[in-house]
Amino acid sequence: MNRYIKIKKLAVGVIASLLLLSTQSFAAQQGHLKVTSKAQKMIVVNNNGQKAYKFVPATKILPGELVQYNTYFQNIGNQPANNINIVNPIPKHTVYLPNSAQGKNTNIVFSVDGGKHYGKAGTLKVRDKTGKIVPARPSDYTHIQWRYNGNLAPNVQQAVAFRVRLL
Repeated sequence: MNRYIKIKKLAVGVIASLLLLSTQSFAAQQGHLKVTSKAQKMIVVNNNGQKAYKFVPATKILPGELVQYNTYFQNIGNQPANNINIVNPIPKHTVYLPNSAQGKNTNIVFSVDGGKHYGKAGTLKVRDKTGKIVPARPSDYTHIQWRYNGNLAPNVQQAVAFRVRLL
């Protein structure tokens, strides 16, 4: 099998999994919290020499293109919700874009070990190919966690997001 066919099969598999995520937003009710997720392709738009991004449905994503994942969480209960933690895995065959994680009123931490342990960007360590412990790079991240500060009032919705590049 030549290299082109292998790459094409990998790209088709990755695109299929991203399409599934983008077209089938999930709703999970954890206690009194409704959570939905959405993936959108980011395309560059040039307006009078100014670079800007436009978000479109992720129906076709090619290697090198950018995807933004948005997670919305809403308190559907009658009482304020607290101790809210939103966790997103970094999808396979993608790499996290540095400083792209965002969320109002949240502390953002990352994992390099499949979500077992979390730490602030710049504090995580991994072993390199020689076994030496080195600072983790954004490409080493496996998960992102947003720890919501305070209480989320009834019927209030907030959002968190992050961006990746398809390998």
